[in-house]
Parts: sequence; C-alpha cells; structure tokens
Amino acid sequence: MKIRDGRLKKPLSKSFEHLNSSIGFDIRLAKYDIAGSIAYAKALKRVGIITDKEMKSIINGLETIQLEIENGKFVPNPENEDIHMNIEMRLLELVGTVALKLHTGRSRNEQIVLDERLYLIDALKNIKSNLKNLLKSLYLKAKDSRKIIMPSYTHLQQAQLISASHLLLAYYRAIYRDHQRLLDIEKRLNEMPLGSGAVAGSSIGIDREFLLKELGFISLTKNSIDAVSNRDFIIEFEFILTSIFLTLSRISEDFIIYSTQEFGFIILPDELTTTSSLMPQKKNPDSLELIRGKSTKIIGNLFSIITLLKALPYSYNRDLQEDKPGLFESIDWVLVCIDVMREIIDGFSFNDSRIKEVIKGSKDYIFATDIADYLVQRGMPFREAHQIVGKIVSFSESNKKRLSEIKIEEYKKFSPLFDKDIYKVFDPVKSVNNHDVYGGTAINRIDEILNEIEEELKNI
Repeated sequence: MKIRDGRLKKPLSKSFEHLNSSIGFDIRLAKYDIAGSIAYAKALKRVGIITDKEMKSIINGLETIQLEIENGKFVPNPENEDIHMNIEMRLLELVGTVALKLHTGRSRNEQIVLDERLYLIDALKNIKSNLKNLLKSLYLKAKDSRKIIMPSYTHLQQAQLISASHLLLAYYRAIYRDHQRLLDIEKRLNEMPLGSGAVAGSSIGIDREFLLKELGFISLTKNSIDAVSNRDFIIEFEFILTSIFLTLSRISEDFIIYSTQEFGFIILPDELTTTSSLMPQKKNPDSLELIRGKSTKIIGNLFSIITLLKALPYSYNRDLQEDKPGLFESIDWVLVCIDVMREIIDGFSFNDSRIKEVIKGSKDYIFATDIADYLVQRGMPFREAHQIVGKIVSFSESNKKRLSEIKIEEYKKFSPLFDKDIYKVFDPVKSVNNHDVYGGTAINRIDEILNEIEEELKNI
C-alpha cells in the first residue's frame, strides 16, 4: 500500500525513487518517531478516533517495532521513502488495518520536526556531558600548571610572559561559553509541534497540551505554519557545534605549533600521535590535525542548512529533507572530537626546561613592556616610554647584548629615570605577577579564577 496510489496512476521512476528516499539517514530518528506515535495514539483515543482496544494494539505494535530496531531485526524498505512510512507499513503488518487510523489528522510535516526536536534534546545531553568532562580536564591541568611560566604570543610573535595556566583557562572560557549556549537553546528546542497538521493545524481537536505532557516538552509551538517550516533551531544548534569546533581547531593549532621541535613547549602523549611511514624520527600530531580538519565539515554543514533555508517559501518544502545528513554528521563528529581533545588535555605535559630555554633565548625582549611600565611608574607618559624602550631594543640588537646585560650607565643615556632597580624587571615570576587584575595572569588572580571554576563546575 502506497500513499500515492489514490491520486497518482503511475509508480515512481527508479531514479526518482532513489532521490526521494531518506530512510538511509533518517532511520536514526526511529526511536523518536515511535515515541511521537505512541503519544499520538493516546491522543486519538482521547478524542474518540480510536477505541481503547485499538490504542493498545497500536502501542503494542509500535513497541514491538522498537524492539526489532534495537535487536537489528527491523529491515527498512527504501520504497517506503522515510522512517515514518517504514514504521507505519511495519505496523500495518503487525496489527492490521487499525494501523491506518494512526495517521488521522497528522502530517509527516509535523512528524519530522517533532522527531528532530526530540533527537536534538537527547543529543544536547550527550554533548553537554562531553563538554563538562573537557572543562574538568582543562581545570585540573590549569590547576597543575600555575607556576609554569611561558611566553604568550600575538601575531605569532613573543608578547609577554604568562602562567601556562592562564592559556589553559582561556580555552576553558571559550568552551564554557559553548556549554552555556547549549543550555540556552534548550528552551527553544523544547517547543512541541505535534498537532500542527500539514500547515493549518489539526482538524480533529487533538489535545496538544496532553501531547506536550506525554512527550515531556516545555511549551507548544504557537503557529502551525511556522511549526512545520521552521528549522532555525537546527541552524542555532549547528552554529553552537561550529563554535565548539572553532575552539577545538584553535586549541589544536596551538598544540601543533607548541609540540614542534622549534618550540618544544609541550609533549603529546604517544597514544594520540602517529609516526611517518618513511621518516622514523617523526611524532606527528595527527589527532590534533584531524580535529582541525574535521572543523571544515562542521562549518560547511552550517552553511549548508543556512543556504537550504534562505529561499524556501513558507510552509513545508521537500528541500527540508536535506536538513538532516549534515546535522547528524556534525553531532557525531563533535562528540568524538570533544572526547579526543579531553584525552589530549589529560595526556600532554609542559616541557618546562625547554620553555625556560626559549625565554632565555629571547634576549630579554619579552620584558620590553615591563621596562616601559617601569618608566611609566616613574612619571613618563606611556607613548614616550614605548619609543624609548623601542630604541633600547634596537641598541641591544646592534650591540648583541641582552636587555639585562645593558649597563645602568647605558640605560641612563636613554632616560635619567632609570636606576639600578631596573634589573628587577627581568624576573619572570615578577613579570607575571605584575598583571594583578581580575582575569589577569598573576598567580593570585589565577587562583581566584580557579576557585570560582571549582564552584562553577558543581553547577553544570
């Protein structure tokens, strides 16, 4: 039995049948489609469309199909187009013609958007859980790295000294924001569309408040046209996944650079690296490179759904069948890559001796801003101090001297404000602790933030 047989005389062409079928990817929505159908059967009984006996028969049949899916015994038929029709046709086989009453007053237009919302509510829980584990790992690594002092970089050039913990906490903040975005989207996902019909709303007086409670939603959609054609909840969800991947990709880029022999700031765990098929000395950061590479797919999937929707007229159009493959792919990869990044954070270590070597090799230029601050504290305008320190750096370069090796007499030629205490600025710990503002890299401020995060993690 095919729904097209009443109106259309000829069967689908084979090529269009292949194009028309979505069961290859929407099979993963089966659990949610069955949940929606069980709730709908109960609602149909409440308005007198089916009897109590018929309702129980339909529900038993749907539960049997659920068990078949879980046991791998459910074999979908591509000729039945999608997950909705595959379940309906299997129900017909199991319980007979009473199955044909289940679709009374209901459209696949509302079914699919219900299934997608239920699916995303579940996916959101898993992603939040993975993100929380990553946040915990970043917190613990940051806690252990407070006293490791390393260069920070702007324009990929050495900037100022920071605690290594400060960098890890930057990653933490970005991931935490994405976790908060997932919390925020929950209220928009939790709108129940069932009862919207194909476009105009149910014509059989279905009790939408009953369906809302049965399916565990928070609120009802307020417009049937919007309910079946809206996919901005998918756009928003995919944006959050893209934002997560952008952060993971940027962390990956940092770690790839820091793990090179030229930097050598971090040591990656063996179990998350590979070697070369030709060069036996290689320890390649493939896990990080793959995370960085996967981000292109997730960004592309976001643009795909935006492009899909941009010119669709209201209400439902079959183009919306294509809203799922990219969404499913993005969710699958974000779960994997968050977990891999957590393993990387847990497993890597800072190479403190190499970091100290690099700081020493900077010729003290990394303390240049500290010297400017020294002059400012003695009354010199910052722009003037900036120029003078620039000249001192040029002098250091020309004379092949470290800034700490320039004699006090030479410093005084640049400004009489210099005194013998200038050499105290070349203390890495002092340099870090000078940034004593909330959110700064001073160790006491990092401890302050770590204490806040400890409480923060209890509530997410």
